[in-house]
Amino acid sequence: MKRIHSPALDLNLIKMFDALLEARSVSRAAETLGVSQSAVSHALGRLRTLVGDPLFVRTGGRMEPTPRAQRLAEPLRELLLGAARALSVEESFDPLLEDRSFTICTSDAVQAVLLTGLLRDISTEGREESRVSIALRSLDPDAMLNGLDDGTIDLVIGYLPEVRRWHDREFLYLENHACLFNPDLVPLAPPISLEDYTRYPHLMPALRGGFSSFIDDDLHALGTKRRVAASTTQFLAIPMMLKQTAMITTLPTRTAQFCAEAVGLTISPLPFPSEDFEVSMGWHRRNTGSPSHNWLRQRILNEAKTL
Repeated sequence: MKRIHSPALDLNLIKMFDALLEARSVSRAAETLGVSQSAVSHALGRLRTLVGDPLFVRTGGRMEPTPRAQRLAEPLRELLLGAARALSVEESFDPLLEDRSFTICTSDAVQAVLLTGLLRDISTEGREESRVSIALRSLDPDAMLNGLDDGTIDLVIGYLPEVRRWHDREFLYLENHACLFNPDLVPLAPPISLEDYTRYPHLMPALRGGFSSFIDDDLHALGTKRRVAASTTQFLAIPMMLKQTAMITTLPTRTAQFCAEAVGLTISPLPFPSEDFEVSMGWHRRNTGSPSHNWLRQRILNEAKTL
């Protein structure tokens, strides 16, 4: 008990350490915590004295953690998360009785394929009106993870090969890719050949922008290439563009099927092998024990099982 009540055990020091570990900058850590830079510097000095280690050393324009700081990172973050969970006032959640808004970040393609069922359900929960509201956003992968950290995003969904050590992740479904085109302007019949695939210009979906993707790596390995004439971050704009342009696009298979049926396009398997990829949902670990967050994740998991 004496160790627990020791003046040296100051959660503010641990919050500062965690913010500095994430930001690698005294000024950015201060901004995150809503305190002055001098307050962060003073807290760092106290923590250095307490543990007998410099913890962070300046390298160029960044504050890089020492090996001791790296070892402390995980247990101290778990301590903060445990404190946050223990102090949470949310003990249960009823979507019919409690107002709750969520922000989910994913591509517009996943929104159409996976989340329309969720939106349908929250519009009428049983025979009563749900009090849940959901905001859907599309951001690039780095911005999505940053949103989880700063609390502006509750859940991210997509291809998440890597998340940060304080994030949790759960598999939803396997996906692959198919190509899509307007048969009136691209007179091909599925399954198309590799020669046909590379003969026409391509309209490429790209969350980060740019004009190349894993497709180009696969084609290079086969000794060929395609011409990407245009790219867009808006997946669901692509089928409307294809109605008027003689181009081919490559989309996740479920999205391609959705677009083909909705707009009258033709879908074809890719003319070369393509590995399946996992679609997962990710969230900040501070929300793992939240009843309302658990409710949201379970509803999305149930929806994924129907795909």
